[in-house]
Amino acid sequence: MKKQISILILALLVLTSCEKQFLRQSDILEKRNAAESATPSLLLSSIIQQTSFAYQSEGGAGSRTLACAVQYMQGNRSSDDNIYKSFTLPKSDLYGITTPIKLTQAAIDQVHKLGLKSYEGIFLIYKAVLWSMATDLYGDIYYTEGLRGQDGILFPKFDDQKDIYPALIKNLQDAAALIAAGSETIDTSADIQYGGDKSKWIKLANSLQLRLLMRANKNLPGAAAAIAAVSALPLLSSNADNAAIPYLSGDRSYNWPMSLDGYNDNFQIFRPSKTLVDSLKALNDGRLQVWVAPIEKPWTNVSANNGTVVPTTDPNGFTYSSTYEYIDRSKPAIKSSAPFIVDSLTLYSGYTAGMYENVLVANGSWDFPTTIYNYKISKFTKLLNQPSHSLLKATVMQADEVQFLLAEAAVKGFIPASGAAGYYNAGVTLANSRWGVSISGSYFTNPRAAFPSAGTTNQQLARIALQKWLGHFMVAVEGYADHRRTRLPAFESNGELVNGLHAFPLRFRYPETEMANNADNYQAAIAKLGGDTEYSVMWLLK
Repeated sequence: MKKQISILILALLVLTSCEKQFLRQSDILEKRNAAESATPSLLLSSIIQQTSFAYQSEGGAGSRTLACAVQYMQGNRSSDDNIYKSFTLPKSDLYGITTPIKLTQAAIDQVHKLGLKSYEGIFLIYKAVLWSMATDLYGDIYYTEGLRGQDGILFPKFDDQKDIYPALIKNLQDAAALIAAGSETIDTSADIQYGGDKSKWIKLANSLQLRLLMRANKNLPGAAAAIAAVSALPLLSSNADNAAIPYLSGDRSYNWPMSLDGYNDNFQIFRPSKTLVDSLKALNDGRLQVWVAPIEKPWTNVSANNGTVVPTTDPNGFTYSSTYEYIDRSKPAIKSSAPFIVDSLTLYSGYTAGMYENVLVANGSWDFPTTIYNYKISKFTKLLNQPSHSLLKATVMQADEVQFLLAEAAVKGFIPASGAAGYYNAGVTLANSRWGVSISGSYFTNPRAAFPSAGTTNQQLARIALQKWLGHFMVAVEGYADHRRTRLPAFESNGELVNGLHAFPLRFRYPETEMANNADNYQAAIAKLGGDTEYSVMWLLK
């Protein structure tokens, strides 16, 4: 399959030329046309793969910007992301999204001509997924005129986000209807996600509608009624329904993005955040050992335990060795680092949110050969450094997210409130199961984990948001969009962010190529936004 997809991409995407002197740089670099001779089946496998990989990579497995912003990880040495510094520069991530959009739109055009309704519906799903990702990150975007260089539109106008969202929801409604009406069989081998099961594709289209409606419910006319209607449709309800595909070993193009060769230096630099680790500890959540490795040299304040070695095997069979070190203040190096110790007598410690100036002494670290090493902070587990594993998947949407969306909708009164606790419990159970963790009978007896049925609306929403944030681990595109919308979990003042010097960013800045090669439309777009900064307020947030 890997070779087939590689050949497909080379065959499908041919660079086109244009004599116009002022062709936009992004079109020169990226404009591609799908060959009409390609079969719908081969188009399907390529689009599923490209979209899923792009989504997961942007969410933290390949790009750290969003994952650090929502405190799944923090940088150990490369700490600019800890204080949102990467948001202050133009972001070209847009073109990593528009590349698969071009192929997807070409595929839609082709199968529409052939009358293949089910294929057209599936491709419409991915069109909606990719454009929603673009507008969620940037705001107004050239949804209507963009990527149409072959039609002579080289300088596309930016559509208002308030007009894009209804169009995306309509895409998903049309997608579900087309898949249901289509008479053709979906090629089971090319459908690397659902094996040709049309019912699951319809569930995905409906579930993505729910995501977008909940995201825009504050500003979208008729959102409450639409949410109630969609909630009654077939939705993703089990992990077998998840829109996710596995990574493959061998060619790095198909590997989990956090892996390279062995336990590499880049993997050393990005560590679990203290927010993540402490949340999992408080919940007594089994995902702690799945995601977070034991500290190599944990602190102890008991001198007799100095040098005690603790071997550990995580739930996936990966082994570690930890050696306790006594906090001996008679040693000058340890004494000077001691004020930075935030976790002792524990095998798991995360990196303090927002730490920038003091990265070298995080949790009192003092003994390291180079600045990328910190023996007092946990790494991610060896699982998350593998090129492939049954638990590592590129994902677009998961059943646990749907359950948390339904729980939120119930609390807000869009659907019967009586279902909130059940949706919440189902979401937590599904999210843990997806990582191979079974919920114990006592999990929901923990006051920090139980749904607060007698609590206030804000308390209930906070509890849902915490578990949804954990469920989106390494899918930070969604973790970021959710936090920005709800401001939950309330982690914006954690750690060294407490000083308020680094406000949470609200968007990506447009790429420099838009400023340079589409200047008039770029200027019109930022005028509506009130400027092209990370704090410009898009329609979703007004």
